[in-house]
Amino acid sequence: MKYIDADTIREAREFLRNGGDKERAAAYLGCKPEDVAKLLDLPKSKPVRGDIETGVDLWAVDRLEGQL
Repeated sequence: MKYIDADTIREAREFLRNGGDKERAAAYLGCKPEDVAKLLDLPKSKPVRGDIETGVDLWAVDRLEGQL
């Protein structure tokens, strides 16, 4: 992988923060879209624990909204 200076990395992070997509950021950085998160040291998404593990139904509000 080629060297990418700190200003370019900052600009790419700002681009993504403002709603840009990974494909365009990857083209700007000269890498693959799947490498953007690792290159920019972006936080990884964590799976949401569901009702089986916690006993909490995260989507109950969506079902109950129609009943109100």
